[in-house]
Amino acid sequence: MRISNEKIMLKCKVCESDSVFLANTKILGKYEVDYFKCSNCGFVQTEEPYWLEEAYSEAIARTDVGLVFRNNNLSRQAAHIIFRIFNHEAKFLDYGGGYGLFVRMMRDLGLDFYWIDKFCTNLFAKGFEGNEYVGDSYELVTAFEVFEHFVNPIEEIENILKFSRTILFSTELLPENNPKPNEWWYYAPHDGQHISIYTLKTLSLIAKKYNLNLYSNGFSLHLLTEQKLDPEVFNDLFQSHTEAFNKQSLLQSDYSKAVISLINSSNASFVNFKEEVTDSNTKKTTVLVDGVFFQLYKTGIARVWRSLLEQWSNNDFANHILVLDRANTAPKINGIRYLTIPAYDYNNTEADKQMLQQICDDEEAELFISSYYTTPIDTPSVFMAYDMIPEVLGGNLNEPMWREKHNGIKHASAFIAISENTAKDLSKYFPEILLESITVAHCGVDSIFSPASEGEINAFKYKYGINKPYYLLIGTGTGYKNGILFFQGFSQLANSYGFDIICTAIGGVLAPELRAYTRGSTVHLLQLSDEELALAYSGAIALVYPSKYEGFGMPLLEAMACRCPVITCPNSSVLEVAGDAAIYVNDDDVGEMVNALCDMQKPSIRNSLITAGLGQAKKFSWSKMAQTVSAALINATLLSLKLKEINLIIFPDWSQPEELIGLELQQVMKTVSTHPNSEKTTLLIVTGNSTAEDAELFLSSVVMNLLVEEDLDVTEELEISLVGNLADIQWKALLPRIYARIVLEYEDPNALNQAKAETLISYKIEEFSETQAEQFFFA
Repeated sequence: MRISNEKIMLKCKVCESDSVFLANTKILGKYEVDYFKCSNCGFVQTEEPYWLEEAYSEAIARTDVGLVFRNNNLSRQAAHIIFRIFNHEAKFLDYGGGYGLFVRMMRDLGLDFYWIDKFCTNLFAKGFEGNEYVGDSYELVTAFEVFEHFVNPIEEIENILKFSRTILFSTELLPENNPKPNEWWYYAPHDGQHISIYTLKTLSLIAKKYNLNLYSNGFSLHLLTEQKLDPEVFNDLFQSHTEAFNKQSLLQSDYSKAVISLINSSNASFVNFKEEVTDSNTKKTTVLVDGVFFQLYKTGIARVWRSLLEQWSNNDFANHILVLDRANTAPKINGIRYLTIPAYDYNNTEADKQMLQQICDDEEAELFISSYYTTPIDTPSVFMAYDMIPEVLGGNLNEPMWREKHNGIKHASAFIAISENTAKDLSKYFPEILLESITVAHCGVDSIFSPASEGEINAFKYKYGINKPYYLLIGTGTGYKNGILFFQGFSQLANSYGFDIICTAIGGVLAPELRAYTRGSTVHLLQLSDEELALAYSGAIALVYPSKYEGFGMPLLEAMACRCPVITCPNSSVLEVAGDAAIYVNDDDVGEMVNALCDMQKPSIRNSLITAGLGQAKKFSWSKMAQTVSAALINATLLSLKLKEINLIIFPDWSQPEELIGLELQQVMKTVSTHPNSEKTTLLIVTGNSTAEDAELFLSSVVMNLLVEEDLDVTEELEISLVGNLADIQWKALLPRIYARIVLEYEDPNALNQAKAETLISYKIEEFSETQAEQFFFA
């Protein structure tokens, strides 16, 4: 039996002040562990970490998929700081150097770095191990993502100071709102290795203890040194872009040392690595998905994206997406690829755009979509609209969140909305976006939301002390959720004393103006898991959801799927979602609310609504949404083809002599471009066995010949687009939009096979005449 932890106090491992109980959480999925926070410096430590041997069964946590990305960034930042402040010709040491990747990168940049780590195997910096008995022999020691692992921070820091009186290190500082382990990603309880969390005051006390100066960017990167620096200059150094270094890499000399060492070793052994074979002709479209919303909030949009990823993990589309995992906050779903990247910061949006563009370039991404309004610089993006609440309800559009939303809209080349109404509002406030161009993808409802048994409902009510029938509200207040309408109506019920109220997703306090309407009834303010929310729906008299505006309204579907009837208002997207399966009241009519609450007490009305609601909920599914969204994303990768009403395609064999290809292309272009309906036509020309650059250059000469010889500008009305190396999933989306294939005498068989062009209607080039073209293509 655990002793009551609220009364336990530990001594702070940094300043030795009293540390009081902060929170309890489950480490490694099985150990209940207490966290304590220093009453003086704010340092957070765990109880004695008895689980570390198990946590370090792998020195580098399996979830640390951002290791390479982080080392790449930190190597540039560290080199930047060293070049500007310290003697870059000196020797340096990486303490807790892991696999040695950072040391290898720094040596590649020309800096004489060495490695030391008591727990991890050196893979990348062999031959450059530091001597732990050297003493004060290094210009600077780096310790990235190490401090949070220290069991005894002071002891470890004193050990580092034996090597150098300058330490450049990274560790995330505890945010000012003092989050608990289940509220902040950096605690990482699933790995069990982060047992020491620092504050700026903690680091300041460490600096004072050893007569050092502390410089910090305020959240993750810090410097302890005897040098006195101008704080403003140092802050600028942290925030400025890294620059190119005019310094010779040590790569060649390191290679020579390794070869000499190998030759001189009498026991040298050689390992043969199997070379991975890939098909250079196989194309994989990459769509980057920024999972930033998982970092920011845990609300409905997170449910949308988690559900989409779960659906995609079961089909081929998973092979075409890469999820950008902000600070390891995205849900990990088997079959989905992730790339861990730094957390998002509204105060540093321009740098974030540059980072995203670099990732797009590195991954050769064709398309980008954000879960919440981030954008790269150049890569085309798709904007997903969840609602237009600030625009419709008059929010402050200068707030960073809404400013970035509008930047995302302006950057996008295609749009998805989660309801017809949201699509209409998006087009209304941004008239340049045609309503018919917006893809509508309705949300679904999780399988966890299904009717509960009477026993499960009773157990739920017993757990929370609910003794009466109850009405359920999701969110309350006087804002657009309009919960006050329910409370006003409830207060006028003659039998209100016979009912309780459950409010969820509102925090821990009910506003006094709402409390005044509930005399004689108990209001239960609950924070419920999805499993418990399903039980709450199942046992409720009704869900009351009097919202003035919704982007979609997922609680409506969730309630219906749990046999819970609904009272709501006929606003925005609510009619789309609830259909005929709800009682509607005007959002300012208390009398109508009173009548609806009374009607919900009549078994015949409730049963009718329950039946209708179950049927309505079945119309929506995450699988449908996932299919719609994935199709929209693939179609967005084809926007550069500029498809029109009539799309024709040809597959030239570019390996043939230029005069043969030129004559065929000239004949096709002339025939199609001179037709009266050419302005409605796009001619697609597959590059196949040519490069896009060579094909474009050759087509320019064909177009010029037609202009000179026949005074015909084929580009005046006809759209001509080159089709490069498409993935199978893109061809699958493109083929249904192609009206016909024009058969050439010299065609590329490989391109035809990849495109599966045999399914297209085909016409030989000799059959073309103005009359025949009209008959076959434009009738």
